[in-house]
Amino acid sequence: MSPWSLQLGGTHFSRLWGCQNEMIRITHVINNLQVGGAELSLKRLLKGVDRGRFESTVISLIGDGTVAPQLRKQGFDVVALGAARGRISPRTLLDLRKQLRHFGPDIIQSWMYHSNLAADLARGALAVRPPLSWNIRHSLHDLRHEKWLTRQVIKSGARRSSRIEATVFNSSVSLGQHEGIGYRSPMNVVIPNGVDLDVFRPIPGAREELRRLLGVSDDAVLIGGVGRFHPMKDHGLLARAVRLAAEGGDVHCVIAGRGYEVEQDTAELRARSGLGDRLHLLPERESIECHYSGLDLFVVSSRWGEGFPNVLAEAMACEVPCASTDVGDAARILGDPARICPPGDLNGMVAILRDFLNATTSDKLRMGRFGRERIEARFLQNVVVDRYQELWTDLVSNTGGVP
Repeated sequence: MSPWSLQLGGTHFSRLWGCQNEMIRITHVINNLQVGGAELSLKRLLKGVDRGRFESTVISLIGDGTVAPQLRKQGFDVVALGAARGRISPRTLLDLRKQLRHFGPDIIQSWMYHSNLAADLARGALAVRPPLSWNIRHSLHDLRHEKWLTRQVIKSGARRSSRIEATVFNSSVSLGQHEGIGYRSPMNVVIPNGVDLDVFRPIPGAREELRRLLGVSDDAVLIGGVGRFHPMKDHGLLARAVRLAAEGGDVHCVIAGRGYEVEQDTAELRARSGLGDRLHLLPERESIECHYSGLDLFVVSSRWGEGFPNVLAEAMACEVPCASTDVGDAARILGDPARICPPGDLNGMVAILRDFLNATTSDKLRMGRFGRERIEARFLQNVVVDRYQELWTDLVSNTGGVP
């Protein structure tokens, strides 16, 4: 870790709040506002921000998705530019520059690689150049996993990073990986994702309700994952591991996420799993805390790309026993090496599932309680909001304050 990297764990860095009566204008720039880890993290961050101190606006490069209407309902100005997915065109940069002039932010907070690059290119043409804080939500286990264009954007970010006032990583693993390929902002900081324990908690009756929805017996064991239909999530590993670990028992695999409602796209997954009617593929679910609470074991099976898997921390907060592949900061979140295996390790995942299936009821309850206590001690949402607010205040203070 470089000497200018700041780890935001148990201690805060400087509290330079400046004049308490001055409003700081923050414009967030994000790729899209469809449901996803970064989008939901932004939504939760805006919900907790002190509106008496920070005025927040949002620019989505692509579209509204399902998150933008929710933000507007909360009173935030949101603009969608209608850009093509995965591309940063001159038209998009011109539109972004126009909206930045309109909002006149004191700070730009961008989210994810493409928006980070677009925000830097667009602010260069502004008469007053506000400080820029990048946000990186991805881990880089192997650049070859990324699409060609995304690799070029990542490499461009490394070359430009020294001119960016701050870069926020949501995991320590991600910070180390990016510094290894040349990310060198004056402030590289780790701010993990946070969990609202009032939302993510054990939901009474959720276990019975999920079994009714699936049409399985009350005694069926449900092992599940949540995430979009994408090779990165490697839900095929989870499905195969469930089949091998079940050994003929009434054990089912439940996967929920965007893309799983399209049967023709998931036919190969069904065929390769060998689970038959014990594989349940569900569309994206709104009350995801009810889904977590209905499972016996929640599993992150991702092969690459995760920085801080929100779903892992959320399921733990619901007192659901959890397991994961060793991606991003999953091991730090989980806190139990016996429930972690390397990405793509089918035998390792099968061993974890068998240990769980053979565990006593009291051991399973202990796992669940341990998970919620760990989230409460390390990853509370209000603490994360405070750290962002401190970062933004430091950036304004270090560049001469709010006009």
